[in-house]
Amino acid sequence: MDITSAILDPEMGCTAFTVERITYTRTRSGTGVHSRTARARGCIHPGTPEMIKLLPEEEQHETYIVIYTDYPLSTGTPESSGASFIAPDRIHWNNQTWRVVRIRDWQGFGYVQALAVKMSEGT
Repeated sequence: MDITSAILDPEMGCTAFTVERITYTRTRSGTGVHSRTARARGCIHPGTPEMIKLLPEEEQHETYIVIYTDYPLSTGTPESSGASFIAPDRIHWNNQTWRVVRIRDWQGFGYVQALAVKMSEGT
């Protein structure tokens, strides 16, 4: 069962957003930063109290959104060499920036559900 058509339906609240993926590379001379952006679409809603209760206590007082999208979001991954790593995706939507903190992979149904925390200015 693929529900992608529902997630991408404007009548269901589909909206466009930008995904920023940042890669940090450690070298002898310091740290290099490479950023890629991509356009994505999906439904974005406020995080529910039930979802937020599943997070560590220090993060439960933050502002969250839930994103349903067919775009493969990431919470970040270390690379095998240990010399570089990918930071959690940043979602740019509604003139704000959000950091992905949890993903539920439902690719078998055509989508990913992500929980993202609102980032403060300068982070």
